[in-house]
Amino acid sequence: MKVYIAKITKVLPPSYNLDYISEKIYPKELTGEKITKLAKKFAKNMHIKQKPTAIDLNSIPEVKLKRKEDHPKEWGKKVVKELSEKIGIENIGFLSVAYNVTYNKDFLPNLASQIVMETGLKTDVPPEELAYYGCAAGIISLKNAVDFCKKYNKAAISFTFDQCSNIASFIYDPKDPLFKEAIKSNLLFSDGGVGILLIPESMKDRFDYPLIELIDFKIAHVPGNTIRMEKGVFVLENNLKKEIPPIVSEKVIKPILNERNISISDIKEWALHQGGPTLLEEFKKPEVLGLSEKQLSVAYDMFSIYGNMSAPSCLLVLDKYFSNKENKSGTRGMIVGFGAGYYIASALYKWE
Repeated sequence: MKVYIAKITKVLPPSYNLDYISEKIYPKELTGEKITKLAKKFAKNMHIKQKPTAIDLNSIPEVKLKRKEDHPKEWGKKVVKELSEKIGIENIGFLSVAYNVTYNKDFLPNLASQIVMETGLKTDVPPEELAYYGCAAGIISLKNAVDFCKKYNKAAISFTFDQCSNIASFIYDPKDPLFKEAIKSNLLFSDGGVGILLIPESMKDRFDYPLIELIDFKIAHVPGNTIRMEKGVFVLENNLKKEIPPIVSEKVIKPILNERNISISDIKEWALHQGGPTLLEEFKKPEVLGLSEKQLSVAYDMFSIYGNMSAPSCLLVLDKYFSNKENKSGTRGMIVGFGAGYYIASALYKWE
């Protein structure tokens, strides 16, 4: 049985210019002019134009959610409502929720259960909650939703989000060994989510626009620690951009292409996790993948608009491709996510 992506929806908090965010997190009245200038320099070098954040920038150094509607349960309810409008909530039998960081404090019953109860979803199997699977979490969630659709011949929802601002680390002492790491993570990571409606082939006729067929998945785990939490600070070691792309290529991209007898040039859409420009550049190297500037262009664009959103990042790139409803019949694409752990995953798809 074929399974399709029928609809994608985004949920985002307010977005701000990154230079403005740096000034709010590192105001000279609190940190001194030298640190403020350093933060602004970091912001300029990140090539992020705007960044969505759920944090109340006027409450810093206290970390708190600015708007009630940006609580992840409210995001989940919104996603379920929007994705069920066309096919009816009674035809959706599974919900998978994936994330790494959340503002949800009332974690029993879990977030997935809370969303089910407050939306009226009648699931055929228990709702799923995947936490701390890094930036591959969204693809793992997608695979589980696809497996459900095939087994039960019903629709499923995959909702992937992250609220990285909830682990903002306000370190103002330059002598602290994690000082610069804190600046980098505070400015790099953003908040938002992506909801995806998966349908079995039997429901395809309900949609009158091109759909994406999900063909194959690869999920792997290679122990690695260049991405980690250390004393409450998100640490990204400089060598991760050299270490991770070759692993991703060898473990979850090339195996699918080889098994399907597909060349890299045959993949026209690359929904890559946009961890940052320097990381994306590594995928251009012939020994990694040899991707072209054009193949990476959408990932670059989404990074400049959203920053690094962690788990839903690659799905934001996918949404950009999906929003272009031109006739792309037969066009192939890949969704690729990778992050802490290292958990890495990919999905091969084709437009029908």
